[in-house]
Amino acid sequence: MYRTVLALSKWDTRWIAVGAIAQAIVALGLIFGLLNLRRASKLRIISYEDRFEERYQTLMEQLSLEALRGATQQQPPEQCKEEDQRVVRAYFRLCETQLNVRAAGWITDGTWSHWKQGITDRMGHWPFTAVWDEIRTDPRAGHLYRRLRTFKTDNHTDPCQLKRMRRWWRGLTGENRR
Repeated sequence: MYRTVLALSKWDTRWIAVGAIAQAIVALGLIFGLLNLRRASKLRIISYEDRFEERYQTLMEQLSLEALRGATQQQPPEQCKEEDQRVVRAYFRLCETQLNVRAAGWITDGTWSHWKQGITDRMGHWPFTAVWDEIRTDPRAGHLYRRLRTFKTDNHTDPCQLKRMRRWWRGLTGENRR
């Protein structure tokens, strides 16, 4: 029997080493590139979330002092001013949009936790409760605020149905926004 022995010269082993090093560099570059894509996605999402926060602050600044005090008053006023009703309805539209973009996977888990608590708290106080009751009982408004209605009736469930790995890849997981 003959044995076949693969004999490599010094020249061949050097090229094998160079090839292995090149493959390692390419792999590291690929990993670095993918992590940068994930980071860019996360920064885009944070910028998007910040616009919602600005819109929320603008709406809250438009409420009258009476409406801002509504949550702390023992006996809330019977009537809600027309201007406050307009702002509260705009707030409900903002909430509906927030729920829609969360369902689409464009809001981080940490921000969603914050928003969920905020929506729940706001909708539990006057004048938000008064306007919501009016909308909820109006037969003409049945098509309005579908996600918000579902959010209220389904025990404030998260509308985002993405799997954990996909959420991580998109930069949605974790508490730290930055």
